[in-house]
Amino acid sequence: MTECAIEAVALRKSFKGHEALCGLNLTVPRGSVFGLLGRNGAGKTTTIKILMGLAKADQGEARIFGIAPGDDDSGALLRRRIGFVPEDKELYPYMTVEEIIRFSRPFFPQWRDDLERRYLKTFDLPRKRRSPIFQRVCGPN
Repeated sequence: MTECAIEAVALRKSFKGHEALCGLNLTVPRGSVFGLLGRNGAGKTTTIKILMGLAKADQGEARIFGIAPGDDDSGALLRRRIGFVPEDKELYPYMTVEEIIRFSRPFFPQWRDDLERRYLKTFDLPRKRRSPIFQRVCGPN
Protein backbone atom coordinates (compact mmCIF):
# COMPACT_ATOMS: atom_id res chain seq x y z
CA MET A 1 0.00 0.00 0.00
CA THR A 2 1.15 3.53 -0.71
CA GLU A 3 1.51 6.28 1.86
CA CYS A 4 -1.95 7.92 1.69
CA ALA A 5 -4.01 9.48 4.46
CA ILE A 6 -6.48 6.60 4.20
CA GLU A 7 -6.28 3.48 2.10
CA ALA A 8 -8.53 0.42 2.05
CA VAL A 9 -8.10 -2.51 -0.30
CA ALA A 10 -10.77 -5.18 -0.85
CA LEU A 11 -12.43 -4.69 2.55
CA ARG A 12 -15.17 -7.21 3.30
CA LYS A 13 -17.32 -7.43 6.41
CA SER A 14 -20.49 -9.42 7.11
CA PHE A 15 -22.87 -9.42 10.05
CA LYS A 16 -25.06 -12.52 10.52
CA GLY A 17 -24.91 -13.36 6.83
CA HIS A 18 -25.54 -9.77 5.66
CA GLU A 19 -22.62 -8.33 3.71
CA ALA A 20 -21.99 -4.79 4.97
CA LEU A 21 -18.84 -4.28 2.86
CA CYS A 22 -18.29 -6.10 -0.41
CA GLY A 23 -14.69 -5.54 -1.50
CA LEU A 24 -14.40 -1.81 -0.73
CA ASN A 25 -11.42 -0.03 -2.29
CA LEU A 26 -10.79 3.49 -1.04
CA THR A 27 -7.88 5.93 -1.37
CA VAL A 28 -7.81 9.35 0.29
CA PRO A 29 -4.72 11.44 -0.54
CA ARG A 30 -2.91 13.30 2.23
CA GLY A 31 -4.07 16.90 2.62
CA SER A 32 -7.46 16.34 1.01
CA VAL A 33 -10.95 16.85 2.39
CA PHE A 34 -13.11 13.77 2.01
CA GLY A 35 -16.73 12.91 2.76
CA LEU A 36 -18.18 9.43 3.06
CA LEU A 37 -21.78 9.50 1.82
CA GLY A 38 -24.34 6.76 1.27
CA ARG A 39 -27.75 5.40 2.14
CA ASN A 40 -28.53 3.77 5.49
CA GLY A 41 -26.93 0.36 5.54
CA ALA A 42 -24.37 1.21 2.84
CA GLY A 43 -21.42 0.40 5.14
CA LYS A 44 -20.24 3.91 6.12
CA THR A 45 -20.09 3.27 9.87
CA THR A 46 -18.65 -0.21 9.34
CA THR A 47 -15.89 1.30 7.19
CA ILE A 48 -15.07 3.93 9.81
CA LYS A 49 -15.04 1.36 12.61
CA ILE A 50 -12.64 -0.85 10.63
CA LEU A 51 -10.41 2.15 9.86
CA MET A 52 -10.32 2.99 13.58
CA GLY A 53 -9.62 -0.58 14.66
CA LEU A 54 -12.98 -0.84 16.46
CA ALA A 55 -14.09 -3.66 14.13
CA LYS A 56 -12.11 -6.26 12.23
CA ALA A 57 -12.58 -6.79 8.51
CA ASP A 58 -13.36 -10.32 7.40
CA GLN A 59 -10.99 -9.75 4.45
CA GLY A 60 -8.90 -6.95 3.04
CA GLU A 61 -6.50 -4.40 4.39
CA ALA A 62 -6.86 -0.87 5.77
CA ARG A 63 -4.30 1.79 6.73
CA ILE A 64 -4.39 5.35 8.02
CA PHE A 65 -1.14 7.25 7.39
CA GLY A 66 0.43 3.87 6.65
CA ILE A 67 -0.62 2.39 10.01
CA ALA A 68 -2.84 -0.67 10.29
CA PRO A 69 -5.48 0.37 12.85
CA GLY A 70 -5.71 -3.16 14.27
CA ASP A 71 -2.09 -3.09 15.49
CA ASP A 72 -2.21 -2.81 19.28
CA ASP A 73 0.35 -0.07 19.99
CA SER A 74 0.29 1.89 16.74
CA GLY A 75 -3.50 1.55 16.49
CA ALA A 76 -3.89 3.10 19.95
CA LEU A 77 -1.64 6.02 18.96
CA LEU A 78 -3.69 6.45 15.80
CA ARG A 79 -7.02 6.53 17.68
CA ARG A 80 -5.67 9.30 19.91
CA ARG A 81 -5.49 11.52 16.82
CA ILE A 82 -8.97 10.73 15.48
CA GLY A 83 -12.38 11.96 16.59
CA PHE A 84 -15.34 9.66 15.99
CA VAL A 85 -18.92 10.04 17.18
CA PRO A 86 -20.83 6.80 16.57
CA GLU A 87 -24.55 6.73 15.88
CA ASP A 88 -25.23 5.24 19.32
CA LYS A 89 -24.09 8.23 21.37
CA GLU A 90 -24.71 6.91 24.89
CA LEU A 91 -21.33 6.32 26.50
CA TYR A 92 -22.01 4.23 29.59
CA PRO A 93 -25.53 5.09 30.75
CA TYR A 94 -25.09 3.21 34.04
CA MET A 95 -22.16 5.46 35.03
CA THR A 96 -22.37 8.84 36.69
CA VAL A 97 -20.60 11.81 35.14
CA GLU A 98 -17.88 11.42 37.79
CA GLU A 99 -17.42 7.72 36.96
CA ILE A 100 -17.12 8.48 33.25
CA ILE A 101 -14.46 11.13 34.00
CA ARG A 102 -12.55 8.70 36.24
CA PHE A 103 -12.77 5.99 33.54
CA SER A 104 -11.75 8.32 30.67
CA ARG A 105 -8.92 10.26 32.33
CA PRO A 106 -6.22 7.53 32.00
CA PHE A 107 -6.70 7.43 28.21
CA PHE A 108 -5.56 11.07 27.95
CA PRO A 109 -2.14 11.71 29.53
CA GLN A 110 -2.53 15.46 28.90
CA TRP A 111 -5.90 15.67 30.70
CA ARG A 112 -6.57 19.23 31.87
CA ASP A 113 -8.37 19.61 35.18
CA ASP A 114 -9.14 23.27 34.39
CA LEU A 115 -11.01 22.23 31.22
CA GLU A 116 -12.81 19.45 33.10
CA ARG A 117 -14.14 22.00 35.62
CA ARG A 118 -15.02 24.48 32.87
CA TYR A 119 -16.97 21.92 30.81
CA LEU A 120 -18.81 20.59 33.86
CA LYS A 121 -19.91 24.14 34.64
CA THR A 122 -20.65 25.18 31.03
CA PHE A 123 -22.81 22.12 30.35
CA ASP A 124 -24.29 22.02 33.87
CA LEU A 125 -23.20 18.42 34.48
CA PRO A 126 -23.66 17.34 38.10
CA ARG A 127 -20.93 14.83 38.94
CA LYS A 128 -23.40 12.38 40.55
CA ARG A 129 -25.95 12.36 37.67
CA ARG A 130 -26.48 9.34 35.44
CA SER A 131 -27.73 9.31 31.86
CA PRO A 132 -31.41 10.32 31.49
CA ILE A 133 -31.99 7.07 29.55
CA PHE A 134 -30.67 5.02 32.46
CA GLN A 135 -32.88 7.00 34.88
CA ARG A 136 -36.01 6.35 32.76
CA VAL A 137 -35.35 2.62 32.63
CA CYS A 138 -33.91 1.97 36.08
CA GLY A 139 -35.07 4.97 38.13
CA PRO A 140 -32.84 7.63 39.72
CA ASN A 141 -29.58 6.17 41.07
